Amino acid sequence: MSAARFDLVVVGAGLVGCCAALALARKGMSVALLESQPVSDEADSENKPYDLRVSAISPRSQAILQGLGVWQELDTRRICDYEQMHIWHQHGSASVHFDALHMARDSLGSIIENNHLKSRLLTACRQQQGISWFVPDQIECLLENTLQGVSLMLASGKHIEAGLLIAADGRQSPTRQMAGMQTRSGKYAQRALVANVTTEQAHQNTAWQRFLETGPLAFLPLANGQSSIVWSCDAALAQTLEACDEAGFCEALSEAFEFKLGKVCASSARLGFDLGWHSCDAWLDQRVLLIGDAAHSVHPLAGQGLNLGFSDVEALADSLVVNQGRFEHRQLRRYERARKSETWLASNSFSALKSFYGTGNSAIAALRDTGMRLLDNSPLLKRELMQKAIENIT
Repeated sequence: MSAARFDLVVVGAGLVGCCAALALARKGMSVALLESQPVSDEADSENKPYDLRVSAISPRSQAILQGLGVWQELDTRRICDYEQMHIWHQHGSASVHFDALHMARDSLGSIIENNHLKSRLLTACRQQQGISWFVPDQIECLLENTLQGVSLMLASGKHIEAGLLIAADGRQSPTRQMAGMQTRSGKYAQRALVANVTTEQAHQNTAWQRFLETGPLAFLPLANGQSSIVWSCDAALAQTLEACDEAGFCEALSEAFEFKLGKVCASSARLGFDLGWHSCDAWLDQRVLLIGDAAHSVHPLAGQGLNLGFSDVEALADSLVVNQGRFEHRQLRRYERARKSETWLASNSFSALKSFYGTGNSAIAALRDTGMRLLDNSPLLKRELMQKAIENIT
């Protein structure tokens, strides 16, 4: 059987994979998009219940999606721009408040449901010339991986070749494992609980985050007036919270949040998942390249995992040039070095924040208070910090 030839193969039709396929096809490259699960890009209705999985999309990521023609197609009734951010911690009295007005911006970012964004990305990919779909299908065997390209046998029996194979198939990445690319990983001994809740008071278009000794708690504003909560906590507490009925959970959540929005009156079903991290010493092996969660993961406390993935795509699209079906090795190495450096900084910064705020030591608590007061009383420093977050750590 003769092989179908493409410039590149993208494995994984998730948020980052679809973004990568779309961005590279827009540059005139022929793209094979593989996804092991059936996909649907059905439009969401205005009254559909809100998904439990949401993301805080940074202005930089919005610009990336805008450039691909995706952001404009989203239903604005299901997007909530947050204009302020308020951060405080358990063992202290200081807090930090960020306001978009101080940066001459309309917002600091937007909260959107993952499934709504994915639906629009899938639609854009289906409409884009140069993308060939292999769904549902998956790599059965990586026949060849050399500096000249890859050769793949799919589960469907199809044989395809490409100059580059991009793995965007998540944290467990079967493609990464098939290529023999090693990871270093660990667990935080924590679980994250997510739910959509109704509070007595309006969320004020504000992203709230409280650092507790047992882990960070975030309230993110939704367009329907509810808040999406992400409560990262020690495994023992998570087990107790997951066993609570709705009333008990709302009471515990209200107290942990110090009633900032009054009582939590109601909660959706809760979704819990274990927290861990991983990193890869190499993102590139011959012509297999890792992006998004296949290459890196960070603690969810800063909500930057998806933004880092979109930045992977932006950097890759900016650096790649195909020449007679092949990619220059130095292009790929340059991309790998730049993105590894940025994601390493983000990953270790988030882990350090989690550790720094997760201790009840009185001396460290006093140090935290001092630092937060200095930051909150310095408009210039706050602007610089937020600008860096918007432009670089996304």
